[in-house]
This record gives sequence, C-alpha cells and structure tokens, in this order.
Amino acid sequence: MIGESTGEILPGLWRFAAAHPEWTEDDGGDEGWGQVVAWWAVSTTRGLLLIDPLLGDWDELDRLVSTHGGCAGVVRTIHWHQRSVAEAAARLGAPVWALDTWTMDTPQPEKRQPLDQGLHDQEELWDGIQAFSVERHDEIALWLPQQAALLFGDAMLRRDNGQLRVCPDSWTQPVGGPARLHAVLGGLTRFPVEHVLVSHGPLVLGNGLESLRAAVR
Repeated sequence: MIGESTGEILPGLWRFAAAHPEWTEDDGGDEGWGQVVAWWAVSTTRGLLLIDPLLGDWDELDRLVSTHGGCAGVVRTIHWHQRSVAEAAARLGAPVWALDTWTMDTPQPEKRQPLDQGLHDQEELWDGIQAFSVERHDEIALWLPQQAALLFGDAMLRRDNGQLRVCPDSWTQPVGGPARLHAVLGGLTRFPVEHVLVSHGPLVLGNGLESLRAAVR
C-alpha cells in the first residue's frame, strides 16, 4: 500500500509524520526532499525506542510511552535528523544513540550534537536491533528483526509513486561516491527484508527485498 499512514503500521512499530519546520521550497524537487517527514517508535523488551523524533503533540507520545513500558532510548540516524531528539531525551529521561564519527575536520562540525551512547557499525542494541553505517558521515540504517524491516534516515527515499531509490548523487556521498554507497546498501540485501522504511517519501509496506535490490543495482 502507498500513503501517508501513521499509527501502528506493523505490530510493535509506529509511524509518525510531521511537517519539517525548517523546510523551504528550495529543499524540494527531484534532487531534494519533501516537507512532510516520518519518524518512528519501536516496541522493545526495554520499552519504546524512538527513532528520529519530530514532535508536535507531546501528549500523544507521553500516552504511547506510558502504555509501552517507558522510553528505552532515542536513536538519531544522521545529524540532519537531530529534530526533537534532545527534547524527547530530556523529557523522557532517555539516552541517545548515534554513530559518533565526528572530528574537527568533518564538514560542518557545528552540526555535531551530544549523545550518551556512541554506536559502531554492525552493533546490536538489544532484541536483535542492529545499526549499520552507510558511510555518509554519521548515518546509520537500522535492522528491525521483529518487523523484518530496514529503516533508513536519508540514504534511501521514495518517489511520490512509491518507488524506492538511493538518495540523489548531489547529496553527501561516502568515500568512493555513489558507487560505494550502492555497494554498502547492497550488502544489506543479505537480510530477509519484508519492508523498507524511509524518512522521506510515502509509506510502502511489503516487497522490501525486491525493492531494495532494484534500487541499488
């Protein structure tokens, strides 16, 4: 299905959509991203894990957290998605996880944000949830085994028609350029992916592995 569905889209996985407050028309177009972006909450044995939160309705989040064992933590998939991460962590008393690869030589060091827990490539948080570096600065993808889903920040997005695609070549690329990014993303096809979840673009459930393979070939 294709749409902007929110709520519990898969067992133990909630999708939220919000208009990004810093978006302008210059950010749109084929080489850009849309104003409405997604973020996620995952039910785990330690409580809810929030991913790239962008909050408008704190009461809704408070209710969800209170009925699912509290907040286990917050994951930021890339520094561009700092969004409401700091506010959510402070409000809920939760640690933040992110891939900490920054040095003073990294472009735009002012974008660096504090975090409580640094993630490493292929590190497992708990419940089989794993983080994988996609080599675009500090970006990670997450494997969610309970939902058989791969979740991406910016490396993958969807066109308006639901087609999965790798981020535009004009976006930040790893050492080795787009070819290297395709290779890194292609390595994730080893997982039994049923769903690919993205921050930018409409929700599409199902046909995950086939869509991923087609996008990275």
